[in-house]
Amino acid sequence: MVIVWLLLWIWTVIFLIKDYKTESTLWIAAVSFFTGLGAFTVVFQENIIEYFILKYDISQGIMGLMYSINGIIMAIVYSTTPYCMLLYGLSCANIIHKSKKKIIYTILFIPPILNYIFLPIKSSYLKTPEELMLYFRGLAIWTVPYIVGGIFFLVYSYIKEKSYMMKKYKLLTIIIVVPCFSYTILSNVILRAFGIENNWRYFAILIPIEFMGFLYFAFKYGILGVRLKFDRYKFAFENILEFVSDSIITLDEELNVIEFNKVFIKNFLLENRKYKNFNEIISSSRISEHKTSLINLINDSKNNNIKSMEIFIKIKGETKYFQVQSNPIILNSEYLGTVLVFKDITVYKKNLELIKQNQLQLIEKERLLSLSQLIGGVAHNLKTPLMSSAGGMQIIKKDTGKIYEYIQKNCDNATDISKLVEEINDWQQRITEYLVYMSDVITAVKGQVTEYNEVEESCFSIKELEEKITLLMAFEIKKSKCVFVKKLDIDSNDKIKGDINSLVQVLNNLISNAIEASKQGNVITLGAYKEEKKVIFYIKNFGQKIPEKIQRKIFNKMVTTKGKKGTGLGLYISKSIIKVRFNGEIGFETNDKETTFFVKIPLIEED
Repeated sequence: MVIVWLLLWIWTVIFLIKDYKTESTLWIAAVSFFTGLGAFTVVFQENIIEYFILKYDISQGIMGLMYSINGIIMAIVYSTTPYCMLLYGLSCANIIHKSKKKIIYTILFIPPILNYIFLPIKSSYLKTPEELMLYFRGLAIWTVPYIVGGIFFLVYSYIKEKSYMMKKYKLLTIIIVVPCFSYTILSNVILRAFGIENNWRYFAILIPIEFMGFLYFAFKYGILGVRLKFDRYKFAFENILEFVSDSIITLDEELNVIEFNKVFIKNFLLENRKYKNFNEIISSSRISEHKTSLINLINDSKNNNIKSMEIFIKIKGETKYFQVQSNPIILNSEYLGTVLVFKDITVYKKNLELIKQNQLQLIEKERLLSLSQLIGGVAHNLKTPLMSSAGGMQIIKKDTGKIYEYIQKNCDNATDISKLVEEINDWQQRITEYLVYMSDVITAVKGQVTEYNEVEESCFSIKELEEKITLLMAFEIKKSKCVFVKKLDIDSNDKIKGDINSLVQVLNNLISNAIEASKQGNVITLGAYKEEKKVIFYIKNFGQKIPEKIQRKIFNKMVTTKGKKGTGLGLYISKSIIKVRFNGEIGFETNDKETTFFVKIPLIEED
């Protein structure tokens, strides 16, 4: 019986180590513990007590005490084991609602208490055969129904189970458990109630066989809440949550924390320690501000509905987005807990935002393309009448000159006519200048709407650049009522390689931004100076300081200081133009008094 005692208690330890949280496993562990305690009473009587009696001359008082201890332990085993067997069957069948379990379990514990009170507490080795029969007949009144009930509920749980995997699992449980229960009720109660003794000693054969069967099935399939793993590769699945890339936390029905993985610790927890309940773990985490929303999410999902929501947190200045999914654990219409899965969707959100930005850029590109085609057509159509008008003015000037010569030769007093001719010539000169100006403006505007693939790299001077900027920005500067100052501390004949219209677009954009940031009457400065073999253009204004959060990403897409008025594309495109088309750099400096943008571009080296 020593082997039976040790195997049963080893069984108990295995149950508690592998699955101490499941109710049915706790009850089967209790069954194996008290059954092993019963085997211990046999070892205590037949080995320990008899050893002391034979080896030492112990007194009657000590011997009586030892027999009394043995009798008390036997009474506990006989009173408790059938109760645990019944509750194991009930927990497997799961037919009692959780709210009523305490009451029903308490009522079912009344017979064991009465058994302990009314039946004599005396070692079986000191009872006569007649006393043993009477004792076990009284014991059989309630223990037989209890053990049979435990077996019945085990079989019932197998019959009602619909899942193939769970059905196989429960069948293996029946194969291991039912023979032990049946032999216990037969040999320990029924046969002894009829005076047939010592059949219980066959436990020494049955228990080792059952234990070997348990080891086999636990390794092969998993049984009684235990899955033994001896293979080093399969062992990795023991803590499968640690290999899931999403953050996961498991809660019971009272929101007590059961388990969470390392990813959850990394993403949300401020310190790695044990937490008792959901309120405690959330309050000391990075998602404390979403506590109410998460609890509402859990409550909404209790009716067997998977619910989800989105949250975001900031980690080291970076915003991370998570989709939280609440998965209720429901078994036989009873809510047992919730699994919260936090899926990191930061990359998805960024890609979605990038798609939106690309769509806006495509729309803007199409709009600009249509606009450029329209302006190109208008410019072309205006050029023809302008050139015709200029030609007409030259003909008028030529004809007026001939008329003036004729009048001077044939008229004695041509003073008044001379004044009229001079006035005509003066207006002809003015109109010619206006036409040239209009032609230059149209040419400059047309150059600004040229498509990128039509741009041809050439060389242009600082003077040409200045003239185009002045021409195109004159109206906007006048309208803003700002003072436009030019400080070009560089040789106007220095050359830059690239497309002049692209650089004009960048500098005009910076000037427009400076105007937007300035008040009426403020000074806008366009400057340039030479540094080594590069020219540095700068546009300075005395408006408000650029906010810190904008400064870090001002050259990114969709970032603007103008609110709804801005698209967030101007500076991003400007940086791209300077870097790609001119191999240059763009930057800025800002403070409470002034803001300056710099554009650094290589100059052409002269031979």
